[in-house]
Formats: sequence, structure tokens, C-alpha cells
Amino acid sequence: MIASMNRFDALLYVCNRLVAYFPSGRVRLGFYRQAMRLEIAPGVRILSGLWLDCRGQCRIGANTVINQNCRLDNRGGIEIGANVSISPDVHILTADHDLASPDFKGREVPVRIGDRAFVGSRAIILPGVTLGEGCGVGAGSVVTKDVGRCAIVAGVPARVIGRRPENLLYDTTYRRHFF
Repeated sequence: MIASMNRFDALLYVCNRLVAYFPSGRVRLGFYRQAMRLEIAPGVRILSGLWLDCRGQCRIGANTVINQNCRLDNRGGIEIGANVSISPDVHILTADHDLASPDFKGREVPVRIGDRAFVGSRAIILPGVTLGEGCGVGAGSVVTKDVGRCAIVAGVPARVIGRRPENLLYDTTYRRHFF
């Protein structure tokens, strides 16, 4: 058991400290698919500095872009749709502790992000949140509750400040080779 945990700790170290900064996106994607067991669709771009908390429990849809220095706390499960744009330094959290629990009990709850959603720089998505299709999250926001389809939210805590068009057609095909 201890040897198994040490191997996993070593894998996470290699993933988060070495592979995350390797200058080839193709190598990083191959490692994330094979060694970390993430389900990554074609056309996905993950820029340097990604931080993961465990193996598996993460599905990323086609043409999604995850910019540099993002944290995907995938312990509780993360589902990211197609053509999603996640800006730099975003944290998507799926695990926390119950502060009202006498034993500080840990909790894991999945996060879901719909197709064509946009998450601005340094936003934090808390455990259990669903971001609806086409929604937008403003930079620096802390999202504590579900966000509806095409809603734009911002602030701490995030609240609705507007709407995106219902007929979003773009894809986020993104080509940067050394990031």
C-alpha cells in the first residue's frame, strides 16, 4: 500500500512539476491521456502549467482550450464540454472540507461545464457547480452556484450581470505549439 502511494505521489510530481512545463503540447496531451487517464477529445489544447490532483475523473470535449497555469482538482470529477475557453490561472475545485463537521470531513462533488462556455482569468469554480452551455464567467469571479445557459456572471460571489447570444456557433480551435 505505501509503495503504491509513493508511486502515485511520484507520478503526480512528474505530472505537475515536469510534464506540465514540457515545451510540446502533444507530449503533454499524450501523458495526460495515457499516464493520467484523462478523457481528452480531438482538438483539445492544454497550455503549460496544468495542475491535476489525481488520475482520471476528467473528460474534456473537442476543441476546448485550457490556458496556462490552471488547476483542475479532478478528485470529485470534472466534465468540460466542447469548444470551451478556460483562461489562464483558473481553478476548478471539486473537493473541500465541511467546516461545520467536528471531524473536518472531506467532500468530493463533480463540476460540469457546458459547451462553448467561457471562464475568465483567475476565476474559481467551487465544488458541485454546473456552468451551463454558452455561459460566461468574468475574470476573478468566485462561482458558488450553478450558472444558467448563456448567462454572464461576475463578482465574489458571482452573480448574473448579463446574457450571451443564444446562437453561439464558434469553435475554439487554437494553435500554439510551445505553450
